Amino acid sequence: MAAHRWITRTTAALAVAVLLTVSLTTGGNASGTNPPAPTAPCDAISPYAVPCVALGKVSDAVATECRRVGVPDALCTLPLAHNVTQAARDAYQVSWVHQAARFQYALGDSLPMRDAQWLGTHNSFNSLTNGLTISHADSNQQLTLTQQLDIDVRALELDLHYIPRLELLGASAVTVCHGQGPSAGNLGCTTEPLFSTVLPEIATWLNAPVRSNQVILLYLEDEMSNAAAYASTISTLDRVLRRPDGTSLIYRPDPTQRAGNGCTPLPMGISRDDVRASGARVILVGSCAPGWSADVFDWNPSHVESGSTSAYQPYPACDATYGPDVYASQMVRYFEDSTLVSALLTPLAPPGNPEALTPDKVASMTGCGVNLFGFDQLLPEDGRIQSSIWSWAPGEPQSGGGSCTLQGADGRWVAAPCAGSHPAACLSGTTWTVTTPVDAASAPAACTAIGSTFALPRAGDQNSALHEVAGAAGAWINYAIL
Repeated sequence: MAAHRWITRTTAALAVAVLLTVSLTTGGNASGTNPPAPTAPCDAISPYAVPCVALGKVSDAVATECRRVGVPDALCTLPLAHNVTQAARDAYQVSWVHQAARFQYALGDSLPMRDAQWLGTHNSFNSLTNGLTISHADSNQQLTLTQQLDIDVRALELDLHYIPRLELLGASAVTVCHGQGPSAGNLGCTTEPLFSTVLPEIATWLNAPVRSNQVILLYLEDEMSNAAAYASTISTLDRVLRRPDGTSLIYRPDPTQRAGNGCTPLPMGISRDDVRASGARVILVGSCAPGWSADVFDWNPSHVESGSTSAYQPYPACDATYGPDVYASQMVRYFEDSTLVSALLTPLAPPGNPEALTPDKVASMTGCGVNLFGFDQLLPEDGRIQSSIWSWAPGEPQSGGGSCTLQGADGRWVAAPCAGSHPAACLSGTTWTVTTPVDAASAPAACTAIGSTFALPRAGDQNSALHEVAGAAGAWINYAIL
């Protein structure tokens, strides 16, 4: 009872502070720093997470409405709210982090799905930027889908429900909403956007000429269980995910590969390059539903998700939930949940979500080969995208540093003069070895001499495995700086 009175008084007092106090700080930066959580002032005085999460949601809602009515975003940053500014997104677009993220995405284009890495968001659509509704008020994101894609997110999640719509005079339609499933009456879903109005935002982004080589993974979480809903979903997908010339953007399942359940498992051997070669740009995944299996892969046999985030350790310990055989054969996904509903499930939990994907956890997971992140509240300056960078050291490759690439003592890459003497990185199958020190020009022959191939890592776990054998001596890797 005392705890309840404390929460009530604290919530009321802090709500007043949130609503009356305006911060005049400018938007963040893309330097990769790890700022404290927006609710840190509340967390410091509250023994429980719930009141701080609730106040944060109120503050985010007020800040979003402030931006919506046209107030400069720098003036809409409230205490306990996320700092969402165009300045931060603009800075990210010219940052080293953006360049490195694009570089890593391209490096992984030839890798099979079981090895490729994707930056993704969880409940990507659930944002107050899409209008004030019950579910949006308990948001997972601060940015629009377009803004998420602009900061190098390449995997999005849309939750689909089939609910009655007022504007359709009570007829049901496929709606993008974060709510309970049909068995619970789609509780929480009200006036959220129709799927048919959300999907064009993704197609528009993909169809910009400057993005002709981008491939995205679109996870459709099925909360429909209705034949008419699946038919409507397929109709929308086929109509919207097209180029201006009418050709489809969808990488469709091969009907000859369908399993006994009527669905085609997501093939772990395909790569983003394979998708592009087919003329497609979007891989659709979800649970098995024969009603949409012509477009949507069943990824349940092909992926695992959310082992122990709180216990995750740097390579090679990683997460004991999944052994090396799982990482080698399936897509491994970790996501987080920042909603108030989630916090209410453990109302006496202290501040600080142990399952949050912090920058430190992201770095460890990246180094262990986690394929897919489901970030909540992702912002360009919050440190998590930078922590997913496993290749170049910050600021590299530096102009004038050299035209050859060296994995340094810390495992990160640097530009180096080719005449230097270092071991060469050699790959045979999935096993990395290094040679005795040679200059860069001699590296291919040195690897051939030991029955291997001069190579470069294309994913975080490959880089970790090389660093484990190269150690402080570092190693030449097969990448020429032009």
